[in-house]
Order: sequence, then structure tokens, then C-alpha cells
Amino acid sequence: MTGHERGTPLLAKHKELGARLTEFGGWDMPLHYSGVIAEHNAVRTSTGIFDVSHLGKLRLVGDGAGPALQRALTLDATALEPGRAKYALVLAEDGGCIDDVFCYRISDEEWLVVPNAANNAAVTDAIEVAGGSPLDEWDKWAILAVQGPTSFEIYKRVFPSSGAFDLTLHGWCAQDVGGQEGMVARTGYTGEKGFELYAPAATATWAFEALVEAGAVPVGLGARDTLRLEMGYALYGHELDRATNPLEAGLGWALAWDTPFCGREALEAIRARGPARKLFGIVGTGRGVPRQGYEVRRSGASGEATGVVVSGNFSPTLGTGIALAFGASEDVPGVGEAVEVAARSRTIEGTVAKPPFIGKSR
Repeated sequence: MTGHERGTPLLAKHKELGARLTEFGGWDMPLHYSGVIAEHNAVRTSTGIFDVSHLGKLRLVGDGAGPALQRALTLDATALEPGRAKYALVLAEDGGCIDDVFCYRISDEEWLVVPNAANNAAVTDAIEVAGGSPLDEWDKWAILAVQGPTSFEIYKRVFPSSGAFDLTLHGWCAQDVGGQEGMVARTGYTGEKGFELYAPAATATWAFEALVEAGAVPVGLGARDTLRLEMGYALYGHELDRATNPLEAGLGWALAWDTPFCGREALEAIRARGPARKLFGIVGTGRGVPRQGYEVRRSGASGEATGVVVSGNFSPTLGTGIALAFGASEDVPGVGEAVEVAARSRTIEGTVAKPPFIGKSR
């Protein structure tokens, strides 16, 4: 351990593989094994496997579960069919974002909500305030994300008779994992095709080892961030936080306006007048990597400030820096407009672009 709070069921395996560990949301997690760029490229060209077991797992059961989720989440939980999953947000009364989650409909009166690790307690509280009684099943499951263009072939080598191959995007089914019952979903956070395997904790190491032996490359959090950023996917603490509402972050599509979700009234008012900020993308045209907190300025003599970077990194696919930034709605530069990002001791030249920054294959 690195002296932090917790490790996943696969921590010993990560150490055995020589992973560089880092603290993330109170957990000891692999930052990388062979290197961020190599792992990123493995996901884009073949298949990577991620341990994302630090994510929360909250199960709700009973006739009150659905109505509670209607209030706590921004999706229509009762309309979600068993065997399906959907992205949603958990909001405060003022419309600020408490977390973003995935919600799985298990059966008529059973759901699984998967929050970010650091926000598990806050999401639990929000569901309880809405009248639900979530069961914390973190210790029961590991989650292995198998992502990449060859993910189906690799998964089939380990689970040849799986129903996973018949699933459409965001579908899930039961999965035998080393003799114990788990589940597998057509979900992910990379823009590539693949699966997320919910493996019982007791057989998680077996599943990880089997998938690696079948050809999956172990991938850490470093490449997970560059992969999601290339797709323009939001990351809590960057594009989303308690001071940011989903209309600012371009996530209006995740709001089921005809349900009574917490924060709806505030968002209706924001929608009527228009959000104060908008999110926009930047692709570097010069040397340097934009980072969170750097100021974005218009190019040219005026050099006036027009935004602030909330996520920035090097894109291995594009071979240049990319970023997501917030700017005042009335002043956001247009797609194709030249901008400059003010780094500590230099200026990084870039062009405004609409995410995703790379094509969605996938």
C-alpha cells in the first residue's frame, strides 16, 4: 500500500505486475504499468484491461427503490428495462452536480447504481434523502473494463459461450466468472467497443489473469484519462463538480425532464435564461500541453481571456495537446478559431474544436 485508505481485490496483482501505484479518491490504484502512451495505444489498436473496482456499487431493492431513484437520479429509472443500463447525474437542489453515475436495471424492483469512488457517500446520502435504502456492495464486486477493437475476440477466448456478444450498447447479462455468478455489460469510458465485467471479488484475480493471458494489456488510470479526454467525456472534479450544472457541461441529454429529479426546477430556470458558461475543446497546434487551471486567451493583439482549462493532456492518438475549457456563454470562441493557452512560462497555441477529438469507431 502507499499509505492511503483502501485497495481493490486486485492490488496484489498490480504490485506483482510492477504497476506504479497512486492515490485516487482514497484508493491505491495503478497509474501505469509499462507507460501511459503505450497503454493508451494498446486500447486504441488492440485491447486493454482496467481495474476500476474502486467505483461504488449501490444496490436498491423493493417497491420504493424506483420512486427514490426517480428523485435522486436524472434518468427515468422506472422506464429503464431490466437488462439495460444508462448514464445519469445526481444533482443538488440548485442544479449543481454531486456525481455522475451508471444505473443498471437488474429486475422489476432492483437496480444497481455505480458512482465515482470519492462520491460514494454523497450519492448514498442523496438516494436516502430521496427515500431509498441503498445497500453498499463495494466489497462484493470487482469491475474489469475490457476495451479496444479486439475486445470481443479476447473476451471470447476466456468466456466462449457468454451472452455478452449478443448485447447492444448499454445492455448487460449474467456472466459465470470462475464458477461464481457475476455480470457483464456493454459499457465503457474509452470510446472503444468492449465490456465491463462485474466479477465476484473471490474470482476477480482469476478473471484478470485469464484476460491478460488471452491478450489484454493491463492499463492504468493515466491512460484511462487520456482515452476519455480524447472522446470529450466528463470527469468529476474537472468538467463536473458541485459548482457546475449539467447544462453548462453539455449534458442536457442526460436529463429526463418529465421526471421529478432533484434540481429540476433550478435547471428549468437555467435552461430558460441560458447557462452562464459553456464547455469547449482545444486542439494544440504548437508545442506544449495545456493543463487544468491554465487561462485561455484569444489569439492576436487583444489577447483577451476567454476561458479556463478544466482538463488538459497530451493526446497520443493526435500527437498533440488537447483540452476542455469553460468560457462565458456569450464569449466562447467558435470552432476553428485560434486561441492561446497561457502556461506557466510560455504560450501554447491551439484551435477551438468540438469534441470528440478523434473519430468514434467503435
